[in-house]
Amino acid sequence: MTSLPPPERAPARRSTAHRWLLVIPFVWQVALVPVVNDVRATPLEIPFPMLWQMLGIVATSVVIATVVRLDRAAGVDDEERRFEEATETTAGGPA
Repeated sequence: MTSLPPPERAPARRSTAHRWLLVIPFVWQVALVPVVNDVRATPLEIPFPMLWQMLGIVATSVVIATVVRLDRAAGVDDEERRFEEATETTAGGPA
């Protein structure tokens, strides 16, 4: 029976506090619905709750893109690559 090599010490990871930005779409789409449903305005001849949901899709896309860029800047891609390499060698090769 072969033993696995000892795990390497993980390098210091930068902050990923920016992931809290992902709460914004949740608050936009769920928590503010009671407030938005009472608005009677119809900008562009579209009921306001429908416009709110469409703008929420755009805002969510911007937030996710921002988090991905900040993740890359924090070195998450390198961490993910190291994880894939480690699991590939311990699993006996690619699936």
